[in-house]
Amino acid sequence: RIKQYTVQQRDMCEILIGRSSIYFPLFEDVFRSKGLPLDLKYLSVVESGLRPIATSRSGAAGLWQFMRPTGRMMGLKINRTIDERRDVQKSTEAAAEYLLHLYERFDDWTLAIAAYNCGPGNLRKAIRKSGGKKNFWEISKYLPKETREYVPKFIAISYVMNYYYEHDLVPELPNENLTNTTKAKVFEKINLNKLSKEIGIDIKVLKTLNPTYVRNYIPKTEEGTYNLVLPTTEMRIVAENYHVLAELPELVDPEESMIAEEIFMFQAQVLREKRQK
Repeated sequence: RIKQYTVQQRDMCEILIGRSSIYFPLFEDVFRSKGLPLDLKYLSVVESGLRPIATSRSGAAGLWQFMRPTGRMMGLKINRTIDERRDVQKSTEAAAEYLLHLYERFDDWTLAIAAYNCGPGNLRKAIRKSGGKKNFWEISKYLPKETREYVPKFIAISYVMNYYYEHDLVPELPNENLTNTTKAKVFEKINLNKLSKEIGIDIKVLKTLNPTYVRNYIPKTEEGTYNLVLPTTEMRIVAENYHVLAELPELVDPEESMIAEEIFMFQAQVLREKRQK
């Protein structure tokens, strides 16, 4: 397994290592707050390749690849407009709760990880067939083929993500528009396709930042229920032209602040003119 990642799939592995810088800080915050082992973050690498818009042939979706029934059981909203299985924050919190539930049920993290893949029912069946054994390696032959390979894959990717430098792997840095971002509460309907053209951000990047919105628009709510995520520079412009409440960082350097303000004012005026047409 390790050779597969470090030799045959080097390019993909370098992309994954780079992509981890976007999502791992949030994963670690959530898992730490719930008292979970931080290494569980590597499950998302196995599940989705750290792609929030990932959807499997069986219909599992998001970073943590929840099926619809499990997602709804964990409190995620899934309808024709919104799919919170793709919401980075909410799906991670749901995954943490689900993993904790599985651990409390099986009292072993390896078994909990296996159950995350095949479901607790299949894991209990394998335990019964093994004569009541509670060790993954002893019940492995009774599990589905995918699950037999799932735990070793998790162990291999955990090793590679920690020791990639030992194999001369060089992380491929993600698009900078995905790393320096700001979140805003949205109070009016926003069409992502239209916004993409207005601010000059590729729609694929916009969808990666806002994967929850199935039909490419953010619904209007009085409470600001839904969020928009954008590169910070573009968010400053949008915050002046749309009914949103953005969590913008302050510009600290006076000279930098003055230049940024001039650029911002110009870009904001351009966007206003576009919206008025």
